[in-house]
Amino acid sequence: VLPDITVTKTAGTATVPETGGNVTFTYVVTNNSAEAAEITVLSDNQFGALVGDADCQVTTVLAGGASCTFDATFAIPAGDVPGTHVNTFSATVTDGDGNNDTATDDETVTYTDVLPDITVTKTANPTVVPEAGGPVDYTIVVTNNSTEPATLDSLTDDLFNNITTTG
Repeated sequence: VLPDITVTKTAGTATVPETGGNVTFTYVVTNNSAEAAEITVLSDNQFGALVGDADCQVTTVLAGGASCTFDATFAIPAGDVPGTHVNTFSATVTDGDGNNDTATDDETVTYTDVLPDITVTKTANPTVVPEAGGPVDYTIVVTNNSTEPATLDSLTDDLFNNITTTG
């Protein structure tokens, strides 16, 4: 009787922002054979060797028809929109006769767009001028509140039009 396994990998969330984020994956190894088999490899093509947990790790012996499950959380790196991060789980088992079986399953996490989010503050110095007018220095601060880098394309004022910037 040869070993025969199937594996599944499921992401706890289907999406992450394009700046990346943590995702918890659930891994399942199922022994479809009537004979017990020992897990010899648990790995992920993006995250390397997997530790598993107390009842589902390398050296765990799965009885015929049994399965085991474990969770692991990984940081999905930043990516472009539209885009996805795909990674593949593989497990290998061996039976008492030295026969092996390997199974794989991939999972896809989709990147979502992170929109720009800025705030602008403008302060004057001095805040009061004589009726005839006078020079005023304005300080304008643009703050990027997003986790995504943003490029300042223009800076305009309703009275002064385009603004020359420093810094």
